[in-house]
Amino acid sequence: MIVRNRQRKHQSATLLTDIAREVRAGVNMLAQLLGTPAGERATHREELLGLEGRVMDLHFNLMTHIRSVFLTPLPRQDIYAISQQLNRTMEHVVAAGDLILRRKSLQLPAEAADLIEALARQVELTDAAMSRLDDFDHLENYWAQLQRLSKQANRTHRDWVISTDSAFQPNIAQQQAQLADQILAAVHSQRKVAVICGSIIVRES
Repeated sequence: MIVRNRQRKHQSATLLTDIAREVRAGVNMLAQLLGTPAGERATHREELLGLEGRVMDLHFNLMTHIRSVFLTPLPRQDIYAISQQLNRTMEHVVAAGDLILRRKSLQLPAEAADLIEALARQVELTDAAMSRLDDFDHLENYWAQLQRLSKQANRTHRDWVISTDSAFQPNIAQQQAQLADQILAAVHSQRKVAVICGSIIVRES
């Protein structure tokens, strides 16, 4: 059963919020890379990797915490699953950023910005949801919005991949597809966070 205590936020909920905010910072950096001249992008690599390291550290801290306390705001398996999906989101964000950094001559279409925008909206909503895990009305709205954004992202991904069909060099299409797939994988990891929240609502209501 969920432990509801609005007067005192549980440490595990705080850690989930911290992870979500680091993921949000990673997505914001990914968006910035699109607008940064190719010759200046390399300066962001260490910062991007640093964000991934902080998310992993927070994930480990959360695992240690939930093993050492008697009561948690959610069942331990749900806390773990949410944290794991947030961590996977960051892995895909960093992979996408690394592909952009390594391929300096890669020209990105408008669909790239649209797909990242959908992901950015997802992580923004996830950030807010992590601090309101005991508010089922909010979680249900969060779940619905994440489903809508995921469907939108799937369409944008298809448009992006199809737009490379006329590329004269097959490797260009492949590079575009690899990047698009990593961003879409991050979108799907965020959707899985919402699915976990949806299962909590159904089980605990």
